[in-house]
Amino acid sequence: MVSEEHKILRVKLDNDLIESVNDEVVIEYRLVLFINKNLHVIFLCSPYEIKELIIGHLFSEGIVERLDEITRLEIGRGTVHVTLDKNIIVSHRKTKIIQSSCGGEYPIIPDSLLMENRINNDTGFNINPKTIIKSVKELNNLAHIFRRTGGTHASAISNEKGILLKFSEDIGRHNAIDKVIGKAVLDSIEFSKTFLASTGRLTSEMVTKGVIMRIPVIVSISAPTDRGIKIAEKAGLTLVGFTRGRRFNIYSNPERIVTNKV
Repeated sequence: MVSEEHKILRVKLDNDLIESVNDEVVIEYRLVLFINKNLHVIFLCSPYEIKELIIGHLFSEGIVERLDEITRLEIGRGTVHVTLDKNIIVSHRKTKIIQSSCGGEYPIIPDSLLMENRINNDTGFNINPKTIIKSVKELNNLAHIFRRTGGTHASAISNEKGILLKFSEDIGRHNAIDKVIGKAVLDSIEFSKTFLASTGRLTSEMVTKGVIMRIPVIVSISAPTDRGIKIAEKAGLTLVGFTRGRRFNIYSNPERIVTNKV
């Protein structure tokens, strides 16, 4: 179940009307992830595609690089227990809570991500501006839960031609990205030949996920932050924001966007 009905009072000032109606409200789910029996993170998320969320999180946070590093993944009621074939470093900070609105705190960015040109353009990956516009339009069209509730973010992974490969929705923009990454990992999609589209702000956490996965281009209908831009610039990732109608802004590494007229 992705939503539930809730009785509300709807106020319409233009019609001088107050009416009692049933409205569809998105569900917020608390999910606790344990890795090697240690409490790792608490998600506030949508209660579906849990396996994809966990796998995407493990990959996009740099915890694992291959599926065979995950020897056990057991989904319970409000919990997920993961066993890895290696020990991970557990910091002594408070347990991170991935909220539905933001990441809760700045991510700890590995030194390797601060290296110049982690994402190179050797593959010749390029996108036509029309493809960017089309991908965001398709993203919005597929966001059925958002249209019913107004309470989710959406993410999609597409190829160079704009063919959508994977799509997900979640109440959290981070979770939506993790879910779509998890789907792509499970289907053995080559991330270096794809781009990521999102409805969320392009913050440092969001951009870092793209860098870790070596996704060359991230597109959003929303704005980037200064820290998100700096990480993208240094890593060699192309960051596109404010994709609305027939316009968008390129904030870093514009060479991947074909400069034909739209």
